[in-house]
Amino acid sequence: MKPLDACAHLVRRYFGRSAGFTMVELLVAVLFLATVAALAAPSLWNFGSEARTAKQQAIYGSVRAAAQITRASAQVHNQLGATGSVNVDGTTISTIFGYPAATEAGIVAATGLDLANDQVSLVGGGQQAGGTIAVAVNGARGTCTIVYTSPASDDAQPAISFVNSDGKGGTGC
Repeated sequence: MKPLDACAHLVRRYFGRSAGFTMVELLVAVLFLATVAALAAPSLWNFGSEARTAKQQAIYGSVRAAAQITRASAQVHNQLGATGSVNVDGTTISTIFGYPAATEAGIVAATGLDLANDQVSLVGGGQQAGGTIAVAVNGARGTCTIVYTSPASDDAQPAISFVNSDGKGGTGC
């Protein structure tokens, strides 16, 4: 028998009778594919963007609520002048016409934001009527901010804006 015929005989013997996968081979293949999919899934979807958007929405709600709570406290304590301050739960909040000022001592103190632990930063700010401050979520790939503008007059309310843009029509967080 020639060596080549011996190899052909062995190939036919071992591979010729294999008609499909065994259950063990099938399970190993499925487990391998599941492991690859589990490792690849986080890189396919940006879960960080969703978390930053959720944080932005939470800050937006906090700013809106803090402005109204501060206003109610200012009305109770008759602090509705162009400048003033109120004490809410042990926190002194700078006010403009009874609403929080657009400063760290104003709206940021009213919301209870911690710049380091909440991973946000401030842009702008001003103690004057109509002052604007932006609370930006750190790590965003675009503009992911809440913009607070204090009232410009005694009969006005603050403006609170939700800005979420990447400049290309998408979301910024």
